[in-house]
Amino acid sequence: MSKGKEESFNEELKIKSYDIHTYYFQSNENSVKEATALRDKLAKDFAKDVENKDLNIYKLWDRPIGPHPYAMWECDLNKPELFARIVPWFQLNHGSLSVLVHPHTDKGSLTDHTDFAIWIGEKVPLITSVL
Repeated sequence: MSKGKEESFNEELKIKSYDIHTYYFQSNENSVKEATALRDKLAKDFAKDVENKDLNIYKLWDRPIGPHPYAMWECDLNKPELFARIVPWFQLNHGSLSVLVHPHTDKGSLTDHTDFAIWIGEKVPLITSVL
């Protein structure tokens, strides 16, 4: 689908980094185990990137936080080039968990979390009023 005007493309916009949010149900033991196992596997499979601080992996939040309506854990790809290795890994390993991949751009958090977002698994409705 064409936007009709060449100037409507984001040619000047740069992606600085990516965040990946993996959602789980904190009151479901199997969901917590699956989220924990996926996080541990990511840390193991990309240990060198973690060591180099190109990939940050954070704790499991046991409650909704910010725009995220369910419990989740986050990893940050500090180099956009990691996208080509890590996003396919999530596609093949996410199991029953929903995963949000979004960039960090100069357009702001709302656009980054919505218009520029990629979902793996079921899409989760974000609380956009806090973005």
